[in-house]
Amino acid sequence: MATVYLVTGGARSGKSSYAQSLAEKLSNNPIYLATSKAWDDDFQRRIERHQQDRGDNWTTIEEVLYPSKHADMFSGRVVLVDCLTLWLTNYFLEENVFTEPEEANNNSATSSTDRGHITTSSEKAFLSIKAEFDKLISQWDATFIFVTNEIGSGLHSESLASRAFVDAQGWFNQDVAASASMVVHMVSGVPNIIKQLLLEDGVARDPAIKAPISTERMEYAILDRFLSARALTMDEKGYFLVKLDSTKGVICATYHSCIVNDKGEVCDVHGNKISCSGGKGPDPMMTFEGRTAKELTVQIFERWGHAKELVSVGHAAYIGREAQKAEQCLFEGRSYQQD
Repeated sequence: MATVYLVTGGARSGKSSYAQSLAEKLSNNPIYLATSKAWDDDFQRRIERHQQDRGDNWTTIEEVLYPSKHADMFSGRVVLVDCLTLWLTNYFLEENVFTEPEEANNNSATSSTDRGHITTSSEKAFLSIKAEFDKLISQWDATFIFVTNEIGSGLHSESLASRAFVDAQGWFNQDVAASASMVVHMVSGVPNIIKQLLLEDGVARDPAIKAPISTERMEYAILDRFLSARALTMDEKGYFLVKLDSTKGVICATYHSCIVNDKGEVCDVHGNKISCSGGKGPDPMMTFEGRTAKELTVQIFERWGHAKELVSVGHAAYIGREAQKAEQCLFEGRSYQQD
């Protein structure tokens, strides 16, 4: 499944600006998925203002109902979807929820037939957009930032159709939030994190238990997650496995030689495919131990004579990051899992 972030709030709360800023921190060439139609001149001016705020590095896609049909463009990309409220509006219009006779929107005069139509058609619209959302985020290597509105926080609507829309929007927001790694509530231009991403160290930051982390730190965690999802080319000569030995109080790194067959599969030197799902792997060619990340990496990259010929620069940088993360877990008495 794709990585999902949700930015919510009231009108003019700074939702779109924050979401755009977040997208630009993650990618140099993000995609802007516009779900709105130009309903009138005022709305057209709003669209043009948003377009001016985005640079030439943005790719804009206009799609009012079925964004999943553009899935071939989303692979490995950051996609800002603005916004869920207008997207849902389009589905309500498709089902003619808002175009019923006037009496259907009057509390006292709504007939059972009209009321039934509004209820049925609004439910159909909600189920349709939910199915399209599920289809959209099924693309695992994309990152989606959704913008939505908290319209349920406003005045109680007089019309039955409008109340049905408020309900559907609330349900849809809940579904998207449940799929999201992080939810940000914007108030007067200030981001408030109301659902927090699990940080790279694997510790859940629960605001009810611990002081919430800063928005800046959360954005760094989002950046790390996005970079971790990028496509990587594995060293053809070997790989490292890093783990902790808490009993000895050391970080362990084992180097395993391997080959890449003509199918692009990583195999041991005997040609047996190496599984990523656990089980006993091939015996290590070398074993290294260090009480700190620096001690471990010095042993590998400065004292091991074969490091330069066997380990690429990118692989070395990766091991350095993992060793630092393992050191922090060792010192804090937490479990460590290699990324």
